[in-house]
Amino acid sequence: MAPILLLAFLLGTANAFVSPGARAGYLVSPHHSRELVTSSDGRRLCRSIEISSSVARRLTAQDVIESGVSFDTFAPQFLWLLMIAAPSSTLTKRVMGPLQPILALACVHFAIVVTAAAQEGALSQVLIFTEVFDPSLSQLAGMQKLFAYPNFVAEEWPHVLIWDLFVGRAIWLDGLERGINTRLALAFCNFIGPPGLLIHAATCVITKKGLPSMGFGDNVRAD
Repeated sequence: MAPILLLAFLLGTANAFVSPGARAGYLVSPHHSRELVTSSDGRRLCRSIEISSSVARRLTAQDVIESGVSFDTFAPQFLWLLMIAAPSSTLTKRVMGPLQPILALACVHFAIVVTAAAQEGALSQVLIFTEVFDPSLSQLAGMQKLFAYPNFVAEEWPHVLIWDLFVGRAIWLDGLERGINTRLALAFCNFIGPPGLLIHAATCVITKKGLPSMGFGDNVRAD
């Protein structure tokens, strides 16, 4: 129950990141619009409202992207705090034990991807992305071109944050299972990603616990 309650709280906070422009279309009711059309001034005002509403609708996609990025940026920090500050607490186990928190963040990321893919310039990004995997070209230059597109950044940033959290959860679970202190590894995993996994592997070796299997146990080992 605790994971569901936490997710409900986190999803509720997403509304705080929605810009006022996204709500502009709701300020005038249909009833008021019908009254306004009885005069020339009213018709002009209605026309202005229609134009404003059209602009608001065009901004809605960007508002969705902005809100999603904000949510996927800040919501994971509460989960990291639980794993780092209280790794063995009942609350942390109830929240981070199930996969639902990460799935919720992934759903938000998916909404960002779908929304961004429908925007103008998406095809150009795909074409540039193919350059990144062309060995005859500079991969760094290709990525620099992609990062010039805000919607690509909007996809890539939550992408990194969610995968870091996914790996961090795996490190945390391994630490619980084998009695390994994972605080330092988790902190680095949150800040710079893969080095956190290296720190966890080094900690496992130093404490003579062996490298983490990360799910590759006896049930799946090759014969």
